[in-house]
Amino acid sequence: MRSKIYSNRVSKLQAFLKSWKADGCLIENPLDLFYLTGLELSLGGLIILPNTAKLFVDGRYIEFAKKNSPFPVELLSTEAVNSFLRPVQTLVFDSSSTTVHRYDQLKKLEKNLSGISQPLRQLRLIKDPAEIKAMKKSAAVVWKGFEHIRRSLKVGITEKELALSFEIFCRKNGAEKLSFNPIIAFGKNSAYPHYRAGDVKLKKDQLVLVDIGVVVDHYHSDMTRTIFFGKPDPRLVLLETVVKKAHAEALSLCKSGTKIEDLDKAARRVIQKAGLQELILHSLGHGIGLETHEFPRIKYQGEDQNVILCEGMVVTIEPGLYLPGVGGVRYEDTIVITSKGYTNFYV
Repeated sequence: MRSKIYSNRVSKLQAFLKSWKADGCLIENPLDLFYLTGLELSLGGLIILPNTAKLFVDGRYIEFAKKNSPFPVELLSTEAVNSFLRPVQTLVFDSSSTTVHRYDQLKKLEKNLSGISQPLRQLRLIKDPAEIKAMKKSAAVVWKGFEHIRRSLKVGITEKELALSFEIFCRKNGAEKLSFNPIIAFGKNSAYPHYRAGDVKLKKDQLVLVDIGVVVDHYHSDMTRTIFFGKPDPRLVLLETVVKKAHAEALSLCKSGTKIEDLDKAARRVIQKAGLQELILHSLGHGIGLETHEFPRIKYQGEDQNVILCEGMVVTIEPGLYLPGVGGVRYEDTIVITSKGYTNFYV
């Protein structure tokens, strides 16, 4: 079953070769290699031809790869690669992650090189059942971590202490690692969208912004909530009300066939109606999977605005409003598009 998953993924990639007008593809990005083989490799290359594929690794991985790879494995060498590539005329490589030095090396293969940015982007966009299962597990762990943070709130605790406590708790409860450094922001610090937890101590009647994520079975989770610790500032209550309305409006459009830009436009209309559009500092959300931020970026403008939602896509919806010197509110869920609409990982 495991081998079939990877064979299906490579078969889908082979179908792209014709549209790329190529007869070979070289995958070297470690995350893409994991996606196609299930192996964690810091160095290696999977060469995909129209009807076959072979994994090339150095001596450190050769025995491990031979035992676990779903594809034939050979020791990485110039001779071995050249031999396998003999029938290839045009070779696709990932132009977004290939260095100039590596490109100079590839030119020595004496093939027509075709650079394509993130060649696996469309494949990784649609999550299969195994991926969705892993992402739900990741979401379940991070939600438990959030509840742990909520229970741990007390006057005098610092942002850093909460962040560390969250990490320890999640690692004890199934997380491999964190998706990113936790954003734990007290009071006016919450007005910075990508704030780093510091030595600030929690005081009564402050807002606490919590943006957290973990990795389980290689897949990332991401969620954000705000908590009023004591009596809330009326200005922040207003921000929260508007943010949650914008969030709900965007979610109502989350179904197959909706354009990415329409999600962001819907959320922005709610915010504009409240006269708070100047407090928007970032896009509505992003794709997520083997990385926290993946294709597509959910925004009303830009290169991804015309991407169409379809079944199997997993994205975040995270409108936020930030009032300098006072605080900010962000509300983030992760959802998967289904045949009936969407499923929220945090409901």
